[in-house]
Amino acid sequence: MPTRFNSLKRALHYLRPPGANESSVVPDAPEGTQLRKFQEFKSGKVVIKINRSSDSLPGNETFCALKPFALPASETTKFLVSISGRAQSHVADTGLSFTDELGIDVTPAGTAGLEKEKGFVAAKATVSVVPTGVGTSTSSKITGNSYKKKATKTYTYPFGASTNHPNYKTAKAAIIAKASTGTANRGVSFKPEKF
Repeated sequence: MPTRFNSLKRALHYLRPPGANESSVVPDAPEGTQLRKFQEFKSGKVVIKINRSSDSLPGNETFCALKPFALPASETTKFLVSISGRAQSHVADTGLSFTDELGIDVTPAGTAGLEKEKGFVAAKATVSVVPTGVGTSTSSKITGNSYKKKATKTYTYPFGASTNHPNYKTAKAAIIAKASTGTANRGVSFKPEKF
């Protein structure tokens, strides 16, 4: 559960009388409070369903090819990995390019010379494109509390070794540099490759 709920979890703990053990029943929080709404959500009495807007759906997954960072520089083998159609069609919004910073081929000609390696997980970069302004006032479905929400778009890309960026460190630095250029407000996070 996200860290933003830590204070509510602590508050539920303090509803027990002093000296009560961890297995004792937690009394109900006062009716109509954010704490009660959170308590009902956490206990499963209330189920929250989030409906994704059509422009946030991943779209069709397709294959792309990349060279893992773990392979020697002389190795030419490329592995097949998947990319969402949504991420593929919005790469211009992130400031990145497939061949340079990401080191991927989104149009591999057939599958000759390419492998889908069992257990291999490509490195991933998730780019967030954040609109300017203060955001729209929105009520939390869990607590009912009002907060400002921006229509942030995120796109996740696999990435691998390229001619200009042959290792994870240089590729990561290139992605950060490209994502942070221009007038758009962007952020990027990473997951390393598992080979």
